[in-house]
Amino acid sequence: MKYYPSIFNDVLSPLTPGPSSSNTCAPHRIASLCRQLLGEEPLSLCVVMAENGGYRDTCFSMQSDLAFISGLLGFDLLSFDLAQAYEAAQSQNLHTEFRFDPGLPETPSELSLLFIRGKSRRLEVSAVSLGGGEIEINRINGSDLHLDGKSDCQVAFYRNGSVALLPCAGSDACFGAHASTVGASDIDYIAQVSSVYPFPLSGAEPPFSTAGEMLALSKRLQQPLWKLACRYESAVTGADQTSLRRYLQRIYDISLQAMDSGRRGTAPFGGVTVPKAPQYRNALCCGQLIPLGAADWGCLDALSIMEHACGHGNIVCMPTGGSSGVIPAAILHVAEHLNLPEEARLNALLTAGLIGVFFYPTHYTGALGCQAEIGVAVSMAAAALASLLTEDAATIEAAASFGAQSLLGMVCNPVEGYVQVPCFLRNMTAVPTAITCANAALAGMDSLVPLDDAVELMLRTGTLLRPCNRAATWR
Repeated sequence: MKYYPSIFNDVLSPLTPGPSSSNTCAPHRIASLCRQLLGEEPLSLCVVMAENGGYRDTCFSMQSDLAFISGLLGFDLLSFDLAQAYEAAQSQNLHTEFRFDPGLPETPSELSLLFIRGKSRRLEVSAVSLGGGEIEINRINGSDLHLDGKSDCQVAFYRNGSVALLPCAGSDACFGAHASTVGASDIDYIAQVSSVYPFPLSGAEPPFSTAGEMLALSKRLQQPLWKLACRYESAVTGADQTSLRRYLQRIYDISLQAMDSGRRGTAPFGGVTVPKAPQYRNALCCGQLIPLGAADWGCLDALSIMEHACGHGNIVCMPTGGSSGVIPAAILHVAEHLNLPEEARLNALLTAGLIGVFFYPTHYTGALGCQAEIGVAVSMAAAALASLLTEDAATIEAAASFGAQSLLGMVCNPVEGYVQVPCFLRNMTAVPTAITCANAALAGMDSLVPLDDAVELMLRTGTLLRPCNRAATWR
């Protein structure tokens, strides 16, 4: 069955403590699913990762260990103080261990093996963080299966040790039909597993699945892209318009709070840099910087959000933690420059989310380079900014294509495992780049490359790039 990505599950997502959704939200989601699979309070957790994998430099610096623990204990990711994870584990008699095995493969980069024991049950789980907070559990107690946490489901644990997804979920009648086939006595227990995403999927097809189809529908219905975004999201999640707008407002508000906190530079901070947003703000206010127009404050707040994220503050990944500053900072300050109301900003954010849907095959992951994080964010932001001045879908699509084309081939090369260098600077430079791409489209420049082709080109380019967890080879 084809998967149709969700704007709020996959693109303007997740809502998580920074700095990285792959290393904070994804482990929390994996562990949350494991808690539901175990069906009782855990007593021990051992997480094994590849010695040469992506977790080697990020597990502790980006709080993956704390996220695994908090998820397994059932704590909410946004409200729980991750710094208290080990203390909480001790108080709940949970023994924890994290280690690296040279025998595990380097790819997938963020593979983890979880060994969990409760009072009467044990779990052995193989799971992968795919990028952008997305996850996959592909093996439980030796049985191969696919569990991504995007829909409610039931998982059967059999007395012979095998594990399987039941053919449908949430229905006694369904379970009865399945049990009559396998025999009720063959099943040890059924784990009821709820989605770990904001909106469980409906299973329905959206009104379009490519940018080309989106353009055709917009032309036929004479509707702006933000309205098509609502139509799309309602189809794939089944959520009503009121719920979607309420969640959109929450995303916007969290982004504003992150900007404000980052400007003040008061969050706890570690790594290879120190907060510079307050200093940048002072230089901007004192006229000590080269004017960039609407991008002046946009660059500042892209940095502010990233520094807030690095202090483990709550952010909205758009589409990843490493690019979370680009879109909200660009939309806010261009809209302010144009004297546009908040509703226009929210609609622009929806447009950005819709454009991000078409980049879903990249999984927005650093394994394909920063082109799949910063590059996608620039494409989304350029479309959003163009939508502030026009409802013409072709112009907005051209802006998105320009954004993707401008940052192809950019590798992800973090320093010492922190989302600081080069992420901070790249978030800042992304804002004027997005403005330039939007202006190019608004001025009528020919993009020549349709957005669907730009996505395919990004995927093909990504296969040629060095993965971020591999050392560079200079010749």
